[in-house]
Formats: sequence, C-alpha cells, structure tokens
Amino acid sequence: MKKTLVAVAALTVVGAALAQNSITLSGNIDGGFKVTTTPTVAGGSSASKTEFNINNSSTSLLLFKGTRDLPQGLKAGFLLELDFNVTQATTTDAAAGTGSFFSGTPFNGEQYISLSGGFGDLKLGVPNAAVLIAGVTAQPFGTAMASGYSGLYGRMGTAGLTVNQFMGNGNGRVIRHEKTIMYTTPTFSGFTANAEYSPSNDNSKTTTSNNEQYTSASLTYKNGPLTAMYAYANVKVGSNGVPTALTTAAISTGGVGFTNGGQKLVANSDVGFGFLAVNYKIGDATVYGGYTTTKSSATPAQEDASSWNIAGKYAVTSDINVMANYLRRTSNLPTGLPSTLIGLGADYMFDKNTNMYVRYENYDLNTNGTTVGGSTTSGFAVGVKYVF
Repeated sequence: MKKTLVAVAALTVVGAALAQNSITLSGNIDGGFKVTTTPTVAGGSSASKTEFNINNSSTSLLLFKGTRDLPQGLKAGFLLELDFNVTQATTTDAAAGTGSFFSGTPFNGEQYISLSGGFGDLKLGVPNAAVLIAGVTAQPFGTAMASGYSGLYGRMGTAGLTVNQFMGNGNGRVIRHEKTIMYTTPTFSGFTANAEYSPSNDNSKTTTSNNEQYTSASLTYKNGPLTAMYAYANVKVGSNGVPTALTTAAISTGGVGFTNGGQKLVANSDVGFGFLAVNYKIGDATVYGGYTTTKSSATPAQEDASSWNIAGKYAVTSDINVMANYLRRTSNLPTGLPSTLIGLGADYMFDKNTNMYVRYENYDLNTNGTTVGGSTTSGFAVGVKYVF
C-alpha cells in the first residue's frame, strides 16, 4: 500500500512538472518558382530572371517557443526565430560593418524572453514591432509578394534611411528593433495598448551596437469581424548621426523610390512612422485598408512620405482563397516621385497545413514616367507552403 501511495505521489509530481513547462518547435517552409522582370538603367528594355526562390508568400522559419507556469498566476516564456533559406545550404555573411546584424547568434528573426499575467505581457529582446503588426493587418499578403511590405517595395518611405540595428528600415519598412522592452496591456472591451522602448545605447558608430533611441505606441481594437489598429514609432539619433545636414542633392541621390541612398540619419534628428490599419470580415470576404506617414525632422527633410492601400480577400470555396491589393505611395522629397503597387494572389489548401500558392505583383516607382529606362518591376511566383 505504501509503495502504491509513493508511486501515485511520484506520478503526481511528474505530472505537475510537465504541466508547468512547455517547449515547442514549429515552423514554415515556403519555396517555389519565381520570374522577375526589371527595367534596365537606360533604353527602356527590360531584363527577366527565373529562379527557385523562397518566401514568395511567407517567411521560411523555425520557431522555438517555451512557457513555464509560475506562482501568483504568472507565466514565463521565450521565443527564438531562425529564418532560413530552403534553396541553398550555405550563405555568405555580410562584410564587417556593413549590416551583419546579430553576429554570434543563429536566431536572426524575432526573439525575446517574456513575463505575463493579469498585468499584461512584458517582452525583453527583439520582438516584432507594432508597426509591423499594423502592416499585416492592412492587407492579406503578410510581408511577402503583393503586400507592399516586402523588401522590394517599402511603403513606409522612399529614402532608405539607415538606422543602426533598426531591422527592416533600409527598404522603407519597419520590422523590429533590438534591445527593446515591450509592454502589452490586457484587453479591455476589445481594446489593447502596446508600448516599446529601446534606449540610446552608447557612442558607437558601427552597425554592431545601436545608438538610436526607439519608442513606439499602438492601440488595437477587435470586436467580431472588425480589427482596427494605429501604431506610431519614432527613431531618434544623437550626435553620432551625420554631423552636418545633408544637401538636397545628396538626399535625392539614387533616382527613384526606395533606391535613394541608404543615408544615415542626420545628427540630433529623428524620423517618425505612423500606420493606421483596418480590416472587416463580411461573410466569405474580408476588406482591408491602410494609411501611413513617414517624416524626418532634419533640414532638409531626409524623408517625407505617405501611402494608402485598399485590399480584399475572398474564400471562393473552403479550399480556395483569392486576394488583391492596390497601394499608392507619395513622396514630398524634392525629387520624390509617386509610386503604385498592384498585387494579386490565390491559395489552394490541400489541408490545413499545406497549400499551393500563386502570386503576382507589379510596382511602378515612377508613375510620372520621367525616368529614362522605365521604372516598372513585375514578379510572378508559384509554389508550395508547408506549416508545421
């Protein structure tokens, strides 16, 4: 009898321990054929490229997640994201000082440790920015082709401002910032608020240590078929930015759209990013919309742009979804040119974890037609996504 009681007690302790800890591995693999047509520098002819490409509809990644129950209703957790390229076994790291972020760790995506409870949720590390969440709330394509949030078409700006360790900004988009503390409130009557902060770190001028201050705030409302969100982020640089203001000519270097430069922020200036996003589900259809602003405080302005989009998704059957997105971006820089993007897509679901996709996007970085050689780029992809 005593042995039975001891065995039951041991099983109870083991069961409680298992209930307190949870570590999971999940991921996403996306690969397919892609044809891209781009304009040449001059002459008006175009060049095309056909390749086996990744991330046409989503990012290929591995997610390591863990949670642990704590006393007083608290819960600790972590997330580590490893982005990988399914099309090749090795990659060449960026040269020293040219953007080799997160050297020393294989986890090159979102990563953080967290503490949550009745007070809300606190994350420390490199969590996805609220502006990124707004970006995928405003349209159905995520951050991939046809979204306007990919690395090819940056709807958050035109100048390609360089911000140390501000991941994703180089092509006019906001992804995440390292060394960030993020707080998310509990949900009250459908409303959830979020705040992010990364202090200016030190006096380093290299890409291996951020010296910009990053702050962000957002408010999200979800109620039945409606989701609405506004997010604002600000990056402020101190004396280790460019020591003197850039000239108008320097700012316009590079021609059209996001190809302007890769300029470091002017000393003692800041740049702000705003994003209003909404989507609403009506039966088998979902409609989306978004509006952005991006403005720097430098004189002359390094960035001054806005964009808007309207998009839709429709479930033709339980297995087939079709999607469309139209985006218009306007730049107020001295040589800024308006640009547009048209995105189309369809998914066929083999099951809940595997689908075949088709994607098409066409973006014009100069709708005024003043650039020699043309400015329209198009892409078509067909592939398979597997989620586990």
